[in-house]
Amino acid sequence: MSPNSHTHELRWTAPVAIRIGRRSSEFIHGPAEAIDYLEHRWPFLDGPCLDAAKRRCVEAMNSLAHIEVAREAFISAAAEAKVLT
Repeated sequence: MSPNSHTHELRWTAPVAIRIGRRSSEFIHGPAEAIDYLEHRWPFLDGPCLDAAKRRCVEAMNSLAHIEVAREAFISAAAEAKVLT
């Protein structure tokens, strides 16, 4: 198992459904998964909600912010990028 495995990954109370491009909807379950999407798969490289979502997800992973605050920030970023389903 790789050291980057998400075995003990924090999970939101409910996943967030997004759709990037022509792919089918995908479900994001927590801040680590959200960061991966925001940094590597997001359709936009900049935006106030994008920056806030990255910050809140990192804070949640480091126990500096409540995990549901990170979820709400991710939802805002998804709405900003028009990928929220």
